Amino acid sequence: MSFSLVEIALVVSLLLSVAALTVAIIALKRSGQQTHESKELLARVNRELTVANTGAVGMGQRLVAMEKRLRDQEARPASSAQAQAPVADYAGDDEFRTYSEAVRLFRSGLGSEEVARRCGLSRAEASLIEAMQNAGKNAGR
Repeated sequence: MSFSLVEIALVVSLLLSVAALTVAIIALKRSGQQTHESKELLARVNRELTVANTGAVGMGQRLVAMEKRLRDQEARPASSAQAQAPVADYAGDDEFRTYSEAVRLFRSGLGSEEVARRCGLSRAEASLIEAMQNAGKNAGR
């Protein structure tokens, strides 16, 4: 039984077509898996971004409240005891005390990472307080 050249070419062509189809199916499956993984990653990033935004808004509100307290304190006539301890009215407020301690540490020359570590603040909170301190220094000039 002898095969003609045309028959051999057809068989080879059929085998190549099956191999190409197999490779295409495997590539399609991998592409589907990558799409699924990308969607999961995007959903995770969106959740983390939402958490970060919520934290930033809360931190911003706390900083605004702290600035208001400081402005109110500065607007009052200061006695000599108050001049030495401007946060005495807020001694019971642990959060305000933490921020006051952070301000003191920044004034002593520490960086935001060290202040965050010592005061139990996030790096973002420490960086914002540092920026406020720097803005206050520049406004006073």
